[in-house]
Amino acid sequence: MTSDLDPWASRQTETPGFGFLDLQQADHPSSWLLKVSPEITGATGTLHGGCGLAAAAVALEAVCQRPVSNISGQYLARASVGSIVTIEIEQLAVGNRITQATATCFCDGAQVLRASAALGGRDLGVDTSWLHAPEVPAPADCPPRNPTSETGYSFTDNADIRLAGQEPGQRTVHYWARLPERFASTTPGLIALADLVPSGMRVSLDSGFRGSSLDHTVRIASLVSSEWVLLSIEAASIRNSIGHGRIDLYAQTGELLATGSQSFALTELTGGLDR
Repeated sequence: MTSDLDPWASRQTETPGFGFLDLQQADHPSSWLLKVSPEITGATGTLHGGCGLAAAAVALEAVCQRPVSNISGQYLARASVGSIVTIEIEQLAVGNRITQATATCFCDGAQVLRASAALGGRDLGVDTSWLHAPEVPAPADCPPRNPTSETGYSFTDNADIRLAGQEPGQRTVHYWARLPERFASTTPGLIALADLVPSGMRVSLDSGFRGSSLDHTVRIASLVSSEWVLLSIEAASIRNSIGHGRIDLYAQTGELLATGSQSFALTELTGGLDR
């Protein structure tokens, strides 16, 4: 039943296929097509890098028939709203337990994203995590993050993101985030949300800025279903206009879901803090 007190609940409708990703298989079994809809754009109105890497992960899992363990992407060009991105999968090494593969994404003849991934593994009965969620207020006690896109509509604006603990100038920033149908705690949801490292580093720098991601690495630790995911972002450094940071993502119950790291290029300081 939808709660009148929670407008987000009205958006928890049945989500076919791949959640926020408009993704389908092409004519060749190793090729997939992603439509760049407004729901998966970034602040500038082009394909959100995390969503592009999430789509590559979905295509990799479909072709390789194994779950993504880790994925690294290099962002090469932009893809505008309404365009179609073709994702080409190549399996480089297929072992008894692990597959190593690449995903190359093209739009209008240009490479926009190149990703490499390891998929598979096996259960040896030693699964362990040494990281535990920090103590922060519950999502219901945290204020929502204001829209930050230039277009007024983007992936992060469309998500429910709450400010869970941040002080301008401090290294660590926390957000709660959720997507419809508990999609935030799935592999593509975690990959997309892990692309919030630059947002957290704006708070650490205590200044808004424009820029673009250069790379993005996400390692999946577990897939505990969770309505909310806690993002713990740590700024590392900025040098020669290149920023570096990392992120840990946790379930509401405290389990580590994924870790990630990212580098991005700053093109302009805008002054006002964009949280």
